[in-house]
Amino acid sequence: MLRRQDEALVTIATFGTEFEASLARGALEAIGIPALVPGEWGGSFTRVYRGGVRATALQVFESDRERAMIELRRMQIRIVPSDGEA
Repeated sequence: MLRRQDEALVTIATFGTEFEASLARGALEAIGIPALVPGEWGGSFTRVYRGGVRATALQVFESDRERAMIELRRMQIRIVPSDGEA
């Protein structure tokens, strides 16, 4: 379980499938950025509705947000911006 005292998790991207979200999580963790797909371990994924389409969220600690976004782009992982991104 991810834990950092007094630090929030932020959604950095949403994905069309659980599989894509898990791949992105694994890619980030492989380079030392802790990441979470909410509900992944419990067997039910957290869904974000964007334009009527279900999506699976990818989260990181707030302090890792910028680096994680840069790394996802560098790895050319296709992301759908979260509500906080335009």
